[in-house]
Amino acid sequence: MKTEITLRKQAVQLHLQGLKKTEIARRLKKRRLWVQRWVSRYDADFPEASLQNRSSAPKKIKSAYPKKIKILVLRSRQEREAGKRPGYKYALIGAEAIYYELRELGVSPLPPVRTIHSWLKQAGFIQARNQKTRKPSNLTYPVLVCKAVNSLHEFDLKGPFYLKDSSQKYYLAVVRDVYGKKVALQALTEKEMEVLIDFLVAAWQNLGCPKFLQMDNGLEFRGSNRYPRSLGKLSRVCLDVGVTPVFIPTREPWRNGVVENLNGLIQRLFLKAQTFETEQQLFKETKKLETVINSTHRLSALDGKTPQEFSAKASRRAMPSAYDWRKRNLRLLKGKVAFIRLVRMSGRITLTAKDKFFIGKKYKWQYVLAVVNVHQKQLNIYSNNKLIKLFAYK
Repeated sequence: MKTEITLRKQAVQLHLQGLKKTEIARRLKKRRLWVQRWVSRYDADFPEASLQNRSSAPKKIKSAYPKKIKILVLRSRQEREAGKRPGYKYALIGAEAIYYELRELGVSPLPPVRTIHSWLKQAGFIQARNQKTRKPSNLTYPVLVCKAVNSLHEFDLKGPFYLKDSSQKYYLAVVRDVYGKKVALQALTEKEMEVLIDFLVAAWQNLGCPKFLQMDNGLEFRGSNRYPRSLGKLSRVCLDVGVTPVFIPTREPWRNGVVENLNGLIQRLFLKAQTFETEQQLFKETKKLETVINSTHRLSALDGKTPQEFSAKASRRAMPSAYDWRKRNLRLLKGKVAFIRLVRMSGRITLTAKDKFFIGKKYKWQYVLAVVNVHQKQLNIYSNNKLIKLFAYK
């Protein structure tokens, strides 16, 4: 009687002779799936070993962690969600944040993030989310180079929101460094452009000046629709200090992804979690939130460091401490202002208001980078980093 190993060798021999797997199975009185398995497992360099039975034992032995570590994890999550104890107000609540906390406390053995996530899910802290179908990314979308601290800042305005029993509108101005994740926050009583410029100047005196400032197309950022080719004061101040303003596509706020993600965090930790009774309380808590994010939030994107730690040794271009934009001549400007725009079916883009430019129908539904050279009064259009059009831009 032939042994199982002998039959496997014979199956391989017949296969090498050119017989079909169905015929081999008939001759050896085996199922075709059996033939397929051993023919595919056969290795000419290890003919004998490759046809042996493989162990069904798990390759990795599941580690068991002391119960006290799991209790510590769940307790940390509870305290973070409550946000009442010192050190937990405005703290992140995810498995990654808890992992870094355990690491800083010297907990051993240290469970990985996936294990902590599993414990939180088992305890009911994490609910299953409905999977939403995401639109495929458009590969023509221009990506700004961002490989260093202060390469790119994203700027946004959140609000309005209100104090308790008050009709006064308040806004939260937010700037975040895309690479280093450091933030600047300030509560404002209005969203006029001059107020936003004052906030930006103060933020850059702390963070340093970026190469690019990316924002949406709100008039408080961009300027007038009546005079679409005039530069707003905010853009002029940017150019005066060597920063290139970049305006994302209209009605696509997710393009400012880093600051939009922070806005969600602010909504949950700051605006929904508490009621502000006085303006003084609001301003004080805003600065506290800024400090907590910069000095305690450890992020995997920063190798487990806080934004403050990650950016501490980075070189930065400082804003002059005595800079007063109101005393500067903002008419004699050099530099560039950039717009990311989607080419419509007509082959045109709308830069600002009703200021349209024909790019070409072959570019429809693609994104282009439109760059105004202020000194040369010229508009350059780039597609996939290639210059494709030039327009006079008086």
